[in-house]
Amino acid sequence: MPDAYQVQPRTVVGKAVKRLRRDGVLPASIYGRGIESVAVQLPYVVARDLMNAHGYNALITIQVEGEGKPRPVVVKQVDQDPVSRQLWHVDFYQVDLSRKISGPVPVHFVGESPAVRDLGGVFVMHADSVVVEALPADMPIALEVSMDSLTEFDTYLYAKDVKTGAGVEVVSDPDTLLAAITRPRLALDSSDEEGIVEGEQAEGEAAAEGGEEAPAEEAAASDD
Repeated sequence: MPDAYQVQPRTVVGKAVKRLRRDGVLPASIYGRGIESVAVQLPYVVARDLMNAHGYNALITIQVEGEGKPRPVVVKQVDQDPVSRQLWHVDFYQVDLSRKISGPVPVHFVGESPAVRDLGGVFVMHADSVVVEALPADMPIALEVSMDSLTEFDTYLYAKDVKTGAGVEVVSDPDTLLAAITRPRLALDSSDEEGIVEGEQAEGEAAAEGGEEAPAEEAAASDD
């Protein structure tokens, strides 16, 4: 069974919700397909723990005080302070358990890259989530992708490399880049130095060749 949380109907709206936040209460809303939006509130610490435990798109139930049945919902949107990350507002989306939903799901990189372990390569993450589609009860909290295939420099992981369980489909572009192995900076610097040395050698050889031609020209001039 999904985790259940208690909320209360909210009568404070607009700018007055600042007072709720000062009192440790977080404003929230419940909306969904074909239902009327409901303004609710819950203790800030409960909302914070809810987000830490479930994040987005994980199925939970919300029991609105005074209602007979709990509502199956997922967290759809969170407004928060851009600096402190303090929560400002949460939107719960009431789902139809028989209808698929889609949303971003975090990707966890697991295992060990041989290119990092044996060659000193650098692991570079390009994206930390993919969009998936599934029934609400099947939506994963996170997905794993193995780093074991990253055996050489300039090898990559894409959205198509993410494995899912039955009933869960990754709908991101299959060629979305998630991570790559790059060459260590030291190797890049040494390659640059080799290029400079080779360039200097080439210039030196050209100068030497030019120096050998000069006496021949002078000799020709003296013959004249």
